Amino acid sequence: MILPLPYLTLIVLLGVAVFWWWLSRTPVTAPASPIPMIPQRIAFPGGIRIHDPGAALATIDKPDEIVIPFEHAVLVIDYPLTTPAAIAIEAPLPIGFTRGALVKAICDEYAHVYDAEEGTAATKPTPIEDRAAGRGRNRTDGAYGIWGHDLQDLVLTAARWTRQADGTVQIELHVESPA
Repeated sequence: MILPLPYLTLIVLLGVAVFWWWLSRTPVTAPASPIPMIPQRIAFPGGIRIHDPGAALATIDKPDEIVIPFEHAVLVIDYPLTTPAAIAIEAPLPIGFTRGALVKAICDEYAHVYDAEEGTAATKPTPIEDRAAGRGRNRTDGAYGIWGHDLQDLVLTAARWTRQADGTVQIELHVESPA
């Protein structure tokens, strides 16, 4: 038995419509997993003294420029620490970190690390006035094991951020002590 042409056309059109509907709602490929991004460097020409956030913010160029377009990041502080600190930070804006917000977060977190070291150390740092000429900070045995330099000695010259394969953003710092 052969169906008349109008019925055959209707069945074909109905089949095409069902196939299109099914295809539009079925994922063809798995969603892509995040891939690491190329590291991005943020330079601070002339350096920024970490111990004074107010002066640091006054000296930077383009403080309102978005330099890290992500709201959450992990700040890695490793100099001059024996045990590096990985601290979760959050941007004040949902579109990411401005240069000014990043500098403020770095200065604040460095101050917190030095305060935590002071609070957890049995061996306290020798006061600056009691040190021999040319001698740096003694190694303390607190949570981070800070050695060699006081907070006021440190100068931030650059930051480098990378988006990891798991989606987290990691910020690594280039800190010097010119003294």
